[in-house]
Amino acid sequence: MLITMVGFAQANVSNVDQYGWFNGALVTQVGALNDSDVFQAGLANLAVVGQNGVANDAFIGQVGALNEGVITQDGWSNDAAIVQIGAFNYSSINQKGNDNSATNWQLGFGNDSKIDQNGDGNVAFDVQGFWGNAVAISQTGTGNAGLSLQLGWDNTSNIIQNGLGNFGETIQVGNDHISTINQYGVGNFALVYQSN
Repeated sequence: MLITMVGFAQANVSNVDQYGWFNGALVTQVGALNDSDVFQAGLANLAVVGQNGVANDAFIGQVGALNEGVITQDGWSNDAAIVQIGAFNYSSINQKGNDNSATNWQLGFGNDSKIDQNGDGNVAFDVQGFWGNAVAISQTGTGNAGLSLQLGWDNTSNIIQNGLGNFGETIQVGNDHISTINQYGVGNFALVYQSN
């Protein structure tokens, strides 16, 4: 029995691949069946992964210079992915609960993304292209979906969801757009499109 439990507790997997100069990665895994993959190519990129629970999956891929990606997972079967290509981009994903999914893609310079999920079965996805864009998605509850697309510069998108089965999406094309979606309750729907 003791041998079996020890073997189960150690069944985490971490892969770190680094190419370039002064890249840094810190991975901590507590629990079982967690998987973490970090890929870095370039100069002084930083990746931090913290997993606590069972069967969580994390990926951070960074190509360029001075990008920072942070993923924390606490629960079961959460999935998180960060991909950053460029320089001076920052992305964080924080998941507490079970079966949450979050993805951030950044292509450009000086983009900022923060995703926080607290609950079960929430989905967050955002894509940022060019420079100086900022997005924050906060989900509390069950089965919420938040999506954000920013193509341009200096755009700001905020999606806050608290409840069950809410859907919010923001699309921003151009520059200097600001959008905030606040959803509290059950089954709300919001779509914002901004361009210039």
